[in-house]
Amino acid sequence: MEKLSQSNWEFETISKHTQDILLIVDQQQIVRFATPSMESILGYHPEEFIGENAFDPLFPEDRDRLMASHREAIVTGEPRVDEYRVFHKNGELKYFESRVMPVQNHPDHLIVVAIRDITARKRMESELERRKDRYQELQNSLKNYSQDLSKVMKLSELKTRLLNELNIIIPDAQPQIIIYNRDKQLIQGEYYAKLPSDFSSLNVGKLQEDNGQIYILIGDRKELAYILTIKASAMKESMDTIWLETLVYYTIMVFESLLVIESLMDQLETALQKSEKPQWILRLMFNLSEKQRMELSSDLHDTVLQDQMALFRNLESIIKEYRFDSEVDQQLKEIVQGLVDTIHQIRMTCNELRPPLLREAGLISALENLFDYTQVSSTFKIGFTTGNTADLELNEEETLGIYRVIQELLNNAAKHSQAANLLFHIERQDEHIHLRYSDDGKGFASDKLTPSFSSMGFSGMRERIRSLNGSIEFQSEPGKGLEVSLQIPISSKVNPF
Repeated sequence: MEKLSQSNWEFETISKHTQDILLIVDQQQIVRFATPSMESILGYHPEEFIGENAFDPLFPEDRDRLMASHREAIVTGEPRVDEYRVFHKNGELKYFESRVMPVQNHPDHLIVVAIRDITARKRMESELERRKDRYQELQNSLKNYSQDLSKVMKLSELKTRLLNELNIIIPDAQPQIIIYNRDKQLIQGEYYAKLPSDFSSLNVGKLQEDNGQIYILIGDRKELAYILTIKASAMKESMDTIWLETLVYYTIMVFESLLVIESLMDQLETALQKSEKPQWILRLMFNLSEKQRMELSSDLHDTVLQDQMALFRNLESIIKEYRFDSEVDQQLKEIVQGLVDTIHQIRMTCNELRPPLLREAGLISALENLFDYTQVSSTFKIGFTTGNTADLELNEEETLGIYRVIQELLNNAAKHSQAANLLFHIERQDEHIHLRYSDDGKGFASDKLTPSFSSMGFSGMRERIRSLNGSIEFQSEPGKGLEVSLQIPISSKVNPF
């Protein structure tokens, strides 16, 4: 009897002071007992809940699952743990975790349910998940935006793309691009947003808040200032602010690039209206041309040439392995010879497009190789001498420029000069490289040497040398051959293109 009283006292003490809800529920799901904590956690006085269905306050979508779990605990006699949602008496939705423990061998199949309020934990988990999803959304936005900017070629396209991204990611931002004319001190177009009270304090890329708006100076185009403005209240989290700063950074880079392109286009348009192209345009054109030649040479070598060589090897193998009648055998050998000629021609084309040894061995070695190769198939004799070139170092532009001029002189001699002897001399003098060329060909009238004359490659040679800040002179008369003298400064600068 004393032990029983002690147990009752302990149970009452636990029931009154536990922070969790303790329920006793029978197999009909009716509440037989509830601790006082029911009122502080769910708003129900224990007496209100006793005799009622334990599952009535549950969130409808969770009710069937919890009822099935209750029945399974009775059948198996095993404890169960569940999470679910319950309506507070005032209508607030709360999150609970319950541990269900069947009372062994009880005729009414009673179950003791210990219920803990996990609303704070679930809300924290939900907030963390939301932040994770938001972070991923912002990351994807920056990735897609930066990729799309590579396709933007006009300021109007940049403006549209920026505003679209802001409207998608921050729907209530109400973004605008204000174009402010600094000279006239007025806003162009119709805008309902106003400039900040201290416009002079705006710095490119910096967020400045004023009168409920965030202002960001994107950049200046001539006398026009481009200013992004959004509602300050739309920026609810620090990660949104970091995202906006990064988005603006990408935008400013493209804005500045577009201004450079616009300036170059203006200069190009002006230059094209003149008879003589500026040096920087010539350099750009020649470097683009060399890049295309290099790509074409690589494509020919890696595709067409390899295919032809594979076909050649297969045919050779077939001819050696099988016997054919004389007529078929002769035809196959002619095809093989045709492939040999084609392979040779492709290699010649690749060598012309991308001179062998030029980058690896330098100008002098590459020219010696070119002269030896040309001599084999030419009727003229080539003489080549050098002076003070032992430690000659040229950048790639200079090397290619001189090499291409000499190629053109060789082509001209083969097609037009009818010369028997060609002489080339390269010499270094006072940080300049000098090239002198002469032949004993038929020559031509001096009027063909004017800058406007474009035949025989003279115009191309002039522009190539002028692009390198050099000079070139031609001298010729009928019957007295051709003389060419050129010089270019040796630069230590890396090729800017």
